Amino acid sequence: MNLRPIAALTLALLFAIGTTENAIATAQPFADMQHSWYRYREAAQYLQAKDILQGYDDGTFRPKETINRAELLKIVFKGRSDVTPVSRRCFSDVSPDEWYAPYVCAAKNRGIVKGYQNGTFKPAEPVNFAEAIKIVLNAYGHEVTESQGSEWYLPYVEELERLEILSKHSYVPWTPLNRERAADLLWRMLRYEDERFIARLSPGCTKAPPVLPPVTLSVGGRDRDFLLTIPKNYKAHDPAPLIVAFHGRTNSNAQVRSYMRLDREIGDSIIAYPAAIKNDNGSYSWANPGDKPQEIRDIAFFDAIVEKLAETYCIDLDRISTVGHSLGAWMANTVACVRGGAVMASATVGGDSVITKCAGPAAALIAHNPKDTLAAFSGAERVRKLRLETNACAWETENTGPATLNCVRHANCAGGNDILWCPHTIDTDEHDGTFYPHTWPRATAAAIGDFFASIE
Repeated sequence: MNLRPIAALTLALLFAIGTTENAIATAQPFADMQHSWYRYREAAQYLQAKDILQGYDDGTFRPKETINRAELLKIVFKGRSDVTPVSRRCFSDVSPDEWYAPYVCAAKNRGIVKGYQNGTFKPAEPVNFAEAIKIVLNAYGHEVTESQGSEWYLPYVEELERLEILSKHSYVPWTPLNRERAADLLWRMLRYEDERFIARLSPGCTKAPPVLPPVTLSVGGRDRDFLLTIPKNYKAHDPAPLIVAFHGRTNSNAQVRSYMRLDREIGDSIIAYPAAIKNDNGSYSWANPGDKPQEIRDIAFFDAIVEKLAETYCIDLDRISTVGHSLGAWMANTVACVRGGAVMASATVGGDSVITKCAGPAAALIAHNPKDTLAAFSGAERVRKLRLETNACAWETENTGPATLNCVRHANCAGGNDILWCPHTIDTDEHDGTFYPHTWPRATAAAIGDFFASIE
């Protein structure tokens, strides 16, 4: 993008210098979890240390594979209590000789599972989030009165939300549960039961903030920089939302920090502005040529920023969002998809995304001028379609603010992960009045702040 350089903001709480810090590197418990979200690695490491997870003989965990009913009951009961061998069938399709029989039968004896009307259990059937949540809550003695009808799972969702174990925004109840998300769910429950651990509170909630903030991290053997804004009203024991804002192909992070105006309009959030790698031609990039969708190079940079800031400051880990413009919009949308379930929301202007199966839902504000010639409008339409499908939203819309961006809201999305679609018609540069439909509209920052705050 070719936005005109603007003088950088100078704020008292923004530090121009800082010490080089290594990223807090969560151990990799299994060989194939290199590209997993660091909290999922933390969960797997915790369960592995307690001999609840063992992985496969080749040292892998296969984190993206769906977990089945028998496998889930095994890890739940290995975390909950011992089970005894069985000598007879508790379901017609569960032989006493199968490895999972003691766990399935223990679950039946304790009223945690009932099976199907034909007397089967279907141990190899994939588990969805709703079923897994019900099993885990029942296993730990949480009494929940089930609803009638197709939304029987809502009381279980509400109970997890009430206990602050797992946010309703982070999953769609009827989607299959994979192995790393199953580990995360059990890790959260075990630590809540044993320690009253609240997963959304970052480790930094127990620490005084540093005199100089971290602004450099080592990622993949390379020092990477970012700018950081700390709210004026930041308190060490009051979890703050975190926003990671990505710049485009031709503007630096200092320039986007200035023209995005996020620091002015969103006063309650910690905001990080990563610097992309500069190419030989002077442009910037967030990925290497040929990167696989789930392995985009600087997703690791995003992860490292979140992990380091979560270790240093009191951050609400249920309220992590991304923002971007142009190529930065591509990165912000890509991160929100690949880290769906961990990222609460994204807000972007003038960009598209990697189109792949998202890891989970994330609310989205997608703004794009149909006349934009630097970033095709069709790319934003593809992002909209992908996120509507991921979030299980209705296609019907209703008008919403701000009117200057022509926004409509797709509501009735699972977990309240709504989509704002904003095909704005602002096509002039606010400084010199020239035709520039790729611009960042002045109302955008306030709209982003309102949108993020509306997610409950």
